[in-house]
Amino acid sequence: MSAASASGLAPVARHPRGAHRRRRVRPARASATSTAHGVDPADEEAVLEAAYTRCERNTKESSATFHFATLLMRREQRRSVHAIYAWCRELDETVDGVEALESPKEDADVKLRAIERDLRAMFAEQDGATTTGAPGTRDATAAPETIALADTIRRTPGLESAPFLDMIEGMRQDLAVTVDASTGLPSVLYKDWPSLRRYCYQVAGTVGLMTLPVMGTADGYTMEQAATPGIELGIALQLTNILRDVGEDAKRGRLYLPLDAIEAAGMTPTEVLNGVVDERYVSLIEGEIRRAEEHFERAQEGVKMLAPAARLPVLAAAEIYGALLVKVRENGYDNHTKRAYTTTGEKLGALPGLVGRAWFGR
Repeated sequence: MSAASASGLAPVARHPRGAHRRRRVRPARASATSTAHGVDPADEEAVLEAAYTRCERNTKESSATFHFATLLMRREQRRSVHAIYAWCRELDETVDGVEALESPKEDADVKLRAIERDLRAMFAEQDGATTTGAPGTRDATAAPETIALADTIRRTPGLESAPFLDMIEGMRQDLAVTVDASTGLPSVLYKDWPSLRRYCYQVAGTVGLMTLPVMGTADGYTMEQAATPGIELGIALQLTNILRDVGEDAKRGRLYLPLDAIEAAGMTPTEVLNGVVDERYVSLIEGEIRRAEEHFERAQEGVKMLAPAARLPVLAAAEIYGALLVKVRENGYDNHTKRAYTTTGEKLGALPGLVGRAWFGR
């Protein structure tokens, strides 16, 4: 797992795994006649604009909180971040979408391999290598997120393939989950925090590395320096998602809380999956909330390292997601039958206090 960036919002590559999913209706593909290398530049631009528009729509539909934070970015940054996020969501749908859950896992594995192949071709083309069938802005038959991501890769110096490939590996880990018929337990369990921490990076912290070259760093700071506190932010955001979605994940035979913490609270994985909420469970969830809050605090060191224009949206994302932890507490730690969320008013209300912190890099 590479370091996640402090400037990346690193929110929800697995956006919210527990969210109520709708069957996706894929947009119609553009005519293949526009894919020739002699395509009219105006037609190519129209295809590209349509792709970015679709990526923004997908982002808004997938995560209102993340989309809200991106509205605080400059236009070009916002478009690129939407392209990256939409690609991540497509990856997530391949493993966890309605169609994926109703189909053999072998189908999802084939799709993941195709996504990885296209991704490697896009980066190879950017590096000047000769590739066959590399997707790009001229391939109007490609999916919108592929068209937009290819353009973002082309326009963004410093963007590397490693975090994208790391995310694919994290998705494969979820794809490998089965449920033991005799015990009712998932085959993939996280025995301790280090193992869960790695997963948090793969499926969320990677978004930070993806977006860092897009967002940029402040004068005097390098990408490498900004990456370290960004790891903390990505971990905090994903752990927050996990704590919000325990009940939704349990319905799908998944358990992301570390086993050693479950045992220390005097509980069993079966009790957690069955929705037991008692004083032991309160102790378990409170401990994990405090862990997430510690990572949020350590991430604050990275704010001053960000380019000034990147600070407010990143602070907004951290503040709004951090508020979900408070909501879990307010719900009596019942994250099985009650879903923690923030209202639009609460999101807007957080902004005034964040402006000064963004301005001064704190």
